[in-house]
Amino acid sequence: MFWSLSFQLLPDEVIIDDSTRENHSGLKPAYSVFLTNKRAVFRFDGLGSSLSQSFFYDEIMDVKPHKRLFINYMQLKTKRKEFLLNIPDADYWSNKILSTKENLKESPPAQPEQITSSPKAAGKKELLDMLTVLRKNSLLTDRELEEKIHMLDSIKL
Repeated sequence: MFWSLSFQLLPDEVIIDDSTRENHSGLKPAYSVFLTNKRAVFRFDGLGSSLSQSFFYDEIMDVKPHKRLFINYMQLKTKRKEFLLNIPDADYWSNKILSTKENLKESPPAQPEQITSSPKAAGKKELLDMLTVLRKNSLLTDRELEEKIHMLDSIKL
């Protein structure tokens, strides 16, 4: 389990299902649910926050609906701790998380083809990816990104 300030996908991660596609009646749930091929992500939707909490499927021990004071929660147990999450339709998502976990356990993910490249090329690619993330988050302008890429091309790693 780890907390992050924003919800970003890991490399080779794909969203399978999410709760933001559905309309909810009654009280708005505190968390949105995103199931990926690697983990279950719960994004806190209060006060304009984008704080998210995620659990890799192998660390989830049990998931079941739980009711307290007329409010439905999802009880998620890990090896270390137990969590109560106010999510929409806890019955559906509890079953969906367990079935996704079982499906992924039965069919191991397809390994992408390994492209043999030198460590130098891998280092350059990693630096280029970092620059792209900086640009994506508006920490670099287009011009600065272009300059950094030219600098990167001229450097021999």
